[in-house]
Amino acid sequence: MEHIIFWVILGSISLLGFLVSLMGVEHLIVSYMLMLISIVILARFFTTLARKRIVTVDLLMGVAGLVTWYIGAILEGFIVYVLYSISELIEFYAERYAKKKLVGLKELLPSKVPVLRNGLISEEPLEEVKVGDVVLIRPGSAIPADSIIIEGESAFDASYITGESELKALKRGDYVESGYVNKGELIKIRVIRSPKESLLQVLVSEAEKALAKKSKVQKFIEKFSQPYTLIVLGLFTLAALTLSPYRALAILLAGCPSAFIVSSATSTALSIAILARKSIVVHGGVVLEKTAESEVLVLDKMGTITLGELKVVRIMTNSKFTRDEVAKLAGGAAKASNHPVAKALAKLSDTVPSKAIEFPGKGVEAIVNGARVLIGSREFFKGKGINMKADVKCDMGEREVLVSVNGEFAGAICLGEKLSSEIRDVVSELRKLKLKLIIASGDIEDRVRKVAEFLGLKEYYANMKPHEKKLLIEMLKEKHKCVAMVGDGINDVEALAEADVGIAVGDLSVVSSVADIVLPKGILKLPEVFKTARKYVSSIYVSLATALVVKMSVMVAGLMGLLPLCVIVGIGDDGSTLIALATIGAILFRKS
Repeated sequence: MEHIIFWVILGSISLLGFLVSLMGVEHLIVSYMLMLISIVILARFFTTLARKRIVTVDLLMGVAGLVTWYIGAILEGFIVYVLYSISELIEFYAERYAKKKLVGLKELLPSKVPVLRNGLISEEPLEEVKVGDVVLIRPGSAIPADSIIIEGESAFDASYITGESELKALKRGDYVESGYVNKGELIKIRVIRSPKESLLQVLVSEAEKALAKKSKVQKFIEKFSQPYTLIVLGLFTLAALTLSPYRALAILLAGCPSAFIVSSATSTALSIAILARKSIVVHGGVVLEKTAESEVLVLDKMGTITLGELKVVRIMTNSKFTRDEVAKLAGGAAKASNHPVAKALAKLSDTVPSKAIEFPGKGVEAIVNGARVLIGSREFFKGKGINMKADVKCDMGEREVLVSVNGEFAGAICLGEKLSSEIRDVVSELRKLKLKLIIASGDIEDRVRKVAEFLGLKEYYANMKPHEKKLLIEMLKEKHKCVAMVGDGINDVEALAEADVGIAVGDLSVVSSVADIVLPKGILKLPEVFKTARKYVSSIYVSLATALVVKMSVMVAGLMGLLPLCVIVGIGDDGSTLIALATIGAILFRKS
């Protein structure tokens, strides 16, 4: 805010000086006003230099103002500062707009939430909402935390989270994510994940961290802008001695590097925000650069490609429980998770858990019809101290979910994986992007071959251990410029870490630390990642080239005396910045 106030005040004073000069009033006070503004800007430069040891654009503008004052070009001097103030405000609001695309997600969440307690509604701060709380969601309100609908049905706008424009019709027992906006009727939900651990909050938090990780282009521009500023000052001095101080001002005014700095920062922030609004987290501009350079994409099969559809194949039970009981209780507990496996199990039951805790990547613990129900992997059950029957086991290649009721092993549910046409469409889109696609799986060769044939891929590897996938990535990196790998983020940690770009599919809170890119919604959004990354790189280089051409043209015309100072600063600084921003917007927001 101080930054805005400074430039608004300076711009207003400069505008006043310009209007007074325009009326033909020649007075020492007006002249000294210009000199004072120049000194203030130079003082700002030296303060920044002393504190941060960096050379800023204020040096060029301060010198430009003093030169116009010295040669008596008072009117032009005030024009320079009016336009410079506008340029600084454009820079501030351009970056703010880009970040607001991200912050705007967080602003979906209300500061207070109507919680139902003992039949009474109390408005409580969002941060005090707990797992198990029942919350009323009125029409027009957003879901404050990942929850389950326990009463009513409605249509939801999920575009802020998924980027999909169609409304989602959800009913009792369905999982709703934070950030979904209720566009229909009043409903009641039960919170299953605290607000700070819910998808929207984690999504914004991860993306905000990513904004701090600058791309190589950004780092170069910020580093080079300091010696560049001194070079511009040197060229101005040379031109002032050989031509005239007035003409030489064209170098100072058109040579300002603001357009370059604003372009790179805005493009990075916008690209990260655009992907975040589609539930995709990219850890910084440098990751986008590498993604754009990728030539090869290695795809894991189990848990990645084959999460297109899941169907319950059979239910095996302990003699004390019937199949219907296991299905009803497991299905109720599964509603506490949005994992593809849990979604398949949730279809088995209309029962809603009264309380639930998800252990990402492991399982769920819930209270269903008064019983304590656990569903999850064998490792999860071992950690909970539950004895499992050795003969109750799913076949190789099936996904196994164990079930226990009140601490007693109840059975196992086996799920079969089915490839959907959507996955084939994803592969088709990736191939259009000229990516070489390879499947690397730990599954047996027969199953991997069938998947490869279904997707139309010729190169695949089966029976691979985690370290063998890592070796495959190393081998590919020797032959190709950049290699990307997509996996489930748990079994593929070694390969993801070795790849130039590691892309993890799975729960954001679990896999965000092991991957460069996270796809919480699965690989259906994968083509969007590569398209946006390529748009990002294009937007930076095209905007920089455009700004450079404009600046050089204006600078040459100014040195030849063909343009007045007001036009030079208006086009060479403000104009080039706006043209660069317009170029970025045109590239990033165009439909692929």
